[in-house]
Amino acid sequence: MPPILLPSRGWRDELVVFAAPNSPLLAGEVTLQQLAEAPWILREHGSGTREIVDYVLLSHLPAFHLGMELGNSEAIKHAVRHGLGISCLSRRVIAEQLASGTLAELKVPLPRLTRTLWRIHHRQKHISKALQRFLHYCQV
Repeated sequence: MPPILLPSRGWRDELVVFAAPNSPLLAGEVTLQQLAEAPWILREHGSGTREIVDYVLLSHLPAFHLGMELGNSEAIKHAVRHGLGISCLSRRVIAEQLASGTLAELKVPLPRLTRTLWRIHHRQKHISKALQRFLHYCQV
């Protein structure tokens, strides 16, 4: 990284496998085979979330069924909520839907999916009060 850029560890982010609240996968223990057979609704290739899901989660499955690729998290949440498949996104992204019951977390027989998010800023740029508040909000 060029010395003009300052990286700093941002925060830990947990990824969650989730489904519609009426999904049959919520009826009991989810198996790797059930995860492999379910239609997955994933972020597009090149997305940081997709890279983690491909590398950490899908690599544990014997195969997987890609139902669709979508370019944003809101579209994924909408598709999953309407029963078109299952997905995996940041807990922060789906927290409101989990709390309201419009989406449900699947307990999967896999290691916990976490990642570290980094923030990078230019050494000679001032971090405004507004940006400081935003960064604090992100860490809460």
